[in-house]
Amino acid sequence: MADSIFEQLKFTRFYTLKILKSVSNDVVGVVPTGFNNNIHWNAGHILGAYEQLLYANTGDTGKLSREFIDSFKGGTKPSDWQETPPSYEEIIRLLEEQTEQLISTYEGRLDEVIEKEIKLGNFEIKTIRDMLSFNIFHEGLHAGLVNGLKRTLGQ
Repeated sequence: MADSIFEQLKFTRFYTLKILKSVSNDVVGVVPTGFNNNIHWNAGHILGAYEQLLYANTGDTGKLSREFIDSFKGGTKPSDWQETPPSYEEIIRLLEEQTEQLISTYEGRLDEVIEKEIKLGNFEIKTIRDMLSFNIFHEGLHAGLVNGLKRTLGQ
């Protein structure tokens, strides 16, 4: 039986992909007034966050390049991009693949201590399970932002 954290991951990713796939291509690159980022950036940020935070803190090797991570890490925005980022469609494809990749990499290892503990306020991230839990929360946050961007853009 799969651990409930993996079921939460599957549910969250299903929800995220449903939102991302409902957006028309003509608005994914639009940054509305009052926002720093667009839907394309948020999709890449969701994908990259798992590798930036999880893989980097467990010593495991992810699939994304350093350039990808740097383009979508926190604090960046599309206007900073020096090169063309991966397409929105490519990011969606990678998001679809990432769930099973995460499960196959971390199944049976959830209670392993990560290389560098992280403290966010009163929340301490000490294990792979903690980091996965934080990433799921983070993904939900950005899925909500995408929903807000969609409404702002009349979708």
